[in-house]
Amino acid sequence: MLALTVLYDPECGLCRRAHEWLAEQSKIVELNFVPCASDEARKRYPQLDHDLTKKDLTVVGDDGGVYFGPKAWLMVLWALARYRDWAYRLATPELLPTTKRVVSLISQNRYQISRAAGLYR
Repeated sequence: MLALTVLYDPECGLCRRAHEWLAEQSKIVELNFVPCASDEARKRYPQLDHDLTKKDLTVVGDDGGVYFGPKAWLMVLWALARYRDWAYRLATPELLPTTKRVVSLISQNRYQISRAAGLYR
């Protein structure tokens, strides 16, 4: 796999900040960013449920693999040179249940987190 496309929520301050941070990181796998549910996203990926992509992070690999929610977060970490080991660690059977809970909690509350952190428009 040479590239991942990250469908992110541009209306979410936390998501925009994560996008900025990810763009600055050294990568093993290229990351491309497309606003979720945008015309571009719908054109590139007509097979996706674009209402669902607005609810949680969605990543599409150049091999056609689609990752949603916690698996998408792990794929993004896996693409980063400095955090690939973390992706493997967080995906272990011992840590994966906690990883899923934490990522889901953040995703479900991302607008509230954005407001609390002053990351709104």
